[in-house]
Amino acid sequence: MFDFFKKKSPTADTPRESTNPQPLNGRKGHVGGIEALTLDGTMYFFGFDFRSDLVVSPLIPDAALMARFASEHMEQRDGVHDQAYWRELVGYAIDGSELCSEEASRTFDTQALAAAIAGLGRVRREGTPEPGFGIEYHLRYLLGAAGGWEVPEEAGDEDADAWIGFIAGNEPVPEGESLSDVAARLQKHLNALVDAAPGNWGTLFAVLKS
Repeated sequence: MFDFFKKKSPTADTPRESTNPQPLNGRKGHVGGIEALTLDGTMYFFGFDFRSDLVVSPLIPDAALMARFASEHMEQRDGVHDQAYWRELVGYAIDGSELCSEEASRTFDTQALAAAIAGLGRVRREGTPEPGFGIEYHLRYLLGAAGGWEVPEEAGDEDADAWIGFIAGNEPVPEGESLSDVAARLQKHLNALVDAAPGNWGTLFAVLKS
């Protein structure tokens, strides 16, 4: 039915007791499903509550451990299920997503993210556009969902997509604003997203901070 071993990234199917992950910020008993992203060639699974727009688990690089986590801490609309049930849903997450249909938008590279942040720093210092600049919307969305949407108002994201367009040179900066200031606001927003993200979400994507 599913080629669970199509990618080598999820580790062996026998998780160790000492590595059992816990729900983020006490988010136990949420009704949700399994999603996945790839970072530096490793696939990580996570639980997601679609109704509340919340990530409920750490990033878990092990298919069996993800199934165990879900069987212990998550539910479906018809109640709790065993590991075998959740293992099948993990299989769906390897090749598909209910959140983001494009695999490229669910695949990230630390060096590329670091290069983007370095480019953002140049814009802050020099005030000139950085052609091709971008920070994937889906990544910013997931960090917000992991952090419980607790980014401070002053570092809000209401203009983040527009800021990225200005920085890339796709659109002119509005009159009365400088590109350096726009870049500084975007960096402040990224810093706040990472700071609010609990567990290994914040550590794995710490490269976005500056």
